[in-house]
Amino acid sequence: MNLENAKQEFLQYTDPYRKVGERCVLKINHTFRVEALCKQIAKSLSLSKKEIEVAELCGLLHDIGRFEQWKKYQTFEDSKSEDHAELGIQILNTKDYYKKYFTEESIYDIVMNSIRYHNKFKIKEGLTEKEKVFCNIVRDADKIDILYLYTTDDIKLDLKNEPFSDQVYENLIHKKEILKENLKTKGDILSVALGFAFDINYPESFRILKEKDYFNRVIDIYKERNQNEKMQKQLEEIRKTIENYIEEKVKC
Repeated sequence: MNLENAKQEFLQYTDPYRKVGERCVLKINHTFRVEALCKQIAKSLSLSKKEIEVAELCGLLHDIGRFEQWKKYQTFEDSKSEDHAELGIQILNTKDYYKKYFTEESIYDIVMNSIRYHNKFKIKEGLTEKEKVFCNIVRDADKIDILYLYTTDDIKLDLKNEPFSDQVYENLIHKKEILKENLKTKGDILSVALGFAFDINYPESFRILKEKDYFNRVIDIYKERNQNEKMQKQLEEIRKTIENYIEEKVKC
């Protein structure tokens, strides 16, 4: 596997989509940040040089379905179009296109599962321990960069000055991730991102989150934008919960 060739192939594949719109350019930039984060996390796990490159490749390909998704539907919302992870796998499998990125069949399942499960609520049972590692590296890296996008307003939510629903708030206080079907109020939309804190896998990922301070930055942004008194109090309690949780995980 030649990682530099894979990057060039990715740039060649995505180049026509740059003309489709700025949102596709955003996803190209997101991809390369996720790839770099995958490398950083993989190194922290003392993986071999080849395994680190495989982790980078997983990051490079995790969102390859996004570009065709936007071209076809003009949205990145899977619920309004189709599952972008499954679309990515379909694209890579068409005429064995994945061989443009790697020729080793031994890493096929690792790469494809890392794509398939990067956007799912949970990784399915039955994967090998090695496959789980690469899935979790990509899931961590993707969540970290999504939080970054909240801080730059590339992802911007309209909470309609509403608070979290009581159940969603309790879930966050009790360190539970949030299912989209749990969302009841406009304020609840923010809870999905804050719930990322409780679905991170590796100490290095928590160290990155602590260093970049993404959760505090996101909370500060939405405390300023959402003046609902109940929401203000909820966000401060959730801030404390997340800060304490990250501190505990960094020490592991």
